Amino acid sequence: MPTIPPDCALHLQACHHRDMSVTEDQMRLAISRLLMAREPSATVCPSEVARALAPKDWRPLMPQVRAVAFEMAKQGALDIRQRGRVVTPDEPHSGPIRLGLVITDEPPHTTTPDGRYLVIRERLWRRTNPNLDAHAREALIQELMDARRALRGRPTAEERAKAHQRVDDAKRALGE
Repeated sequence: MPTIPPDCALHLQACHHRDMSVTEDQMRLAISRLLMAREPSATVCPSEVARALAPKDWRPLMPQVRAVAFEMAKQGALDIRQRGRVVTPDEPHSGPIRLGLVITDEPPHTTTPDGRYLVIRERLWRRTNPNLDAHAREALIQELMDARRALRGRPTAEERAKAHQRVDDAKRALGE
């Protein structure tokens, strides 16, 4: 049985569904299938895995899905991400996580010789400026995500315009 992250352990011990018939192998397979059905950079929420396995009663599976995901991450089969950043599976984590394929330095798609564009299905797609250093790129990506989150809910027209401008500024700074 995989090591259960500290934030899941109490729930799993208290949960009356802990002996559900879904096996760890089924969870691993569901995680892998969901990830493989998406673009390489896409992620999966553990709740999507639980819903795929038990659509009507998925919540009790969450601690087990998270535990299996952490075990898979320790084996190098996937990445655990929080706020868009890869986190180590050995440290305790709280809050929402996403599961993703292991990111390598090699782009999953062909790029143009200057590295500015990806070629996907014979179309050119701009990518982040490869000349940005990692720290600056990470900060700009965080700003872009924060700006996009500001568009959620029901912002006023003024808030919406400011958020759109922040998104545009961040994308231009990233070279997109």
